Amino acid sequence: MNKTFRQNIIAYFTGAAKRHKWMKYPCLAAMSVSLFFYYIGRHFVTNGKRYASMVFVIVFSMSSCSFSFAVFAERTGFAGAQETYSAVIETSNISLAEVDPVAVPDEALLEESGMALEHDEEEQETYTLDDLLEHHEHEGLKDHSDYVNQEPVVSVEELTFESSDWRLTLINKQHPIPEGYDFKLGTFTSGMRCDERVIEDLLLMMQAAKADGLNLVVRSPYRTSDRQEDNFNDRIKSYMKQGLSYMEAYKATSRVITVPGCSEHEVGLALDITSDSYSELKQGFADTEGGKWLAEHSCEYGFVLRYPDGKEYITSIEYEPWHFRYVGREAAAVMKEENLCLEEFWDKYL
Repeated sequence: MNKTFRQNIIAYFTGAAKRHKWMKYPCLAAMSVSLFFYYIGRHFVTNGKRYASMVFVIVFSMSSCSFSFAVFAERTGFAGAQETYSAVIETSNISLAEVDPVAVPDEALLEESGMALEHDEEEQETYTLDDLLEHHEHEGLKDHSDYVNQEPVVSVEELTFESSDWRLTLINKQHPIPEGYDFKLGTFTSGMRCDERVIEDLLLMMQAAKADGLNLVVRSPYRTSDRQEDNFNDRIKSYMKQGLSYMEAYKATSRVITVPGCSEHEVGLALDITSDSYSELKQGFADTEGGKWLAEHSCEYGFVLRYPDGKEYITSIEYEPWHFRYVGREAAAVMKEENLCLEEFWDKYL
């Protein structure tokens, strides 16, 4: 009668231990390890169909779930599923998540498709300083010169920053809005809302610009997560209608619109600001008087240009000379002086 593999293992190591007394414990250990892998192997062989089914379910879920498809398809080359998904997304509202920020489509591809990287202008409401003051209780509002003319309390070398400071909360594709993040919205009108803690500095900045002969205009202030998701989905569908595949449209969209759950607009800390003479959200705003004034003076009121030119490889977002984020006057001064974006500031000071 033939012995089983298990019996052969036991017999082999038992015999070796009897022949060499000093090998007793090493043989016992080796036999235990061998039997362990033997039983593991038998388990997978016996339950092979069950595990194959589990793998199939996981692969199917990853290939059909909008929150994972972009990364999954790119890393596995799952082209067939991509084509099917491209057809499905045309007629559905699907929540989307981020892709690898480094893996972006080539500029030539966008040009061949006849698409410029124009940014969303879905927020048609605009708000001037007069509009905001009309709907805001501003009694006791400081004069903008109080900020411009005052001497810094401490030098840059003496400043300290805390990662827990709400003004410095890092929100991007790799750092979604923290769970439980709490803030209170300040409302000017039904459409113009932002974190109430930035309102005073925002009004002071607009007041200072007006004193210099410029009328700044706020647009795209706080937006809900649902609105952010709609913007993202609509842009993907728009790109796909112009000939891009789902993956190409996704990547192109992620360069100009932050993925839902990762936008500073969703916590009221970011504002799109232009002027009454140039209201479009295009890079040409940087060459206007309003764009130049904001680039130079916004830091005096705690705002920074969030997506600077030349920092795209860090922020993963195209240059947006109209997108300003509140970080507080101290941090803004440091970021301006050292030419840092928020990610670089975090790496250096937090």
